[in-house]
Amino acid sequence: MPLVTNKTHFNSGDIPTASELNAPYDSLATTSGDIDTENTASGWITWRHLESGKTGSPVCNQLFQYNNPTTNETLYDNTSYQTITEGGNPAQITLNITPEIGELIRFSASGITGESNVTVDYDYVGANAGKPNFYAFRLLLNYTIGGGSGTEVLGEWGYSFTTKKNGALTSTLTPNVAGRMYWTPFAFSTVYRQTTARTLNSVQLQCKVFDNTNDLSIERHQLYAIRAKR
Repeated sequence: MPLVTNKTHFNSGDIPTASELNAPYDSLATTSGDIDTENTASGWITWRHLESGKTGSPVCNQLFQYNNPTTNETLYDNTSYQTITEGGNPAQITLNITPEIGELIRFSASGITGESNVTVDYDYVGANAGKPNFYAFRLLLNYTIGGGSGTEVLGEWGYSFTTKKNGALTSTLTPNVAGRMYWTPFAFSTVYRQTTARTLNSVQLQCKVFDNTNDLSIERHQLYAIRAKR
């Protein structure tokens, strides 16, 4: 572990040189670049440092979160984005913050799919070749600015229902569904930068499919926003 020490001792009447006086500071400049994992003890940061609800005020970062640990499956066949909802609980977190201009906030989500119902995967050609095989997620930010409201898409992430079939992305004959991939994890993250004064109200985790003959199954899922303490 990098350490800064002062091994020079002065007695009464000694006249220290400039290099002797500056030695601890020179050492600091050198060893600060050598800081590694050995400089942090186990448990140096805990839930109490992150969760404002535990302390009344976060010690360092402010954590907003939504967790749904269900093992129940909810099916989605919507072809436009819809907020994931299990047991009447929409996957969203309330923010109600007004970041400073230039401030960065990290948003992330993860979860696992269940036993999706896949009827069509590659039975499209041309511009839509292979698209029935895809489902997608997005993070939607809701904000208020100048007395009005708006939304911003923080990012979109796509996944496949099945494995690739014989190296091809099309099937012009009877649909031949390739190997389904069940209980597949999904995870993604993005960083938002405040560029104009506005209040961030909430963020939602949403999903959709390309072809509504396919059903996307969602089980447990979670959503986070991490804001550095100002």
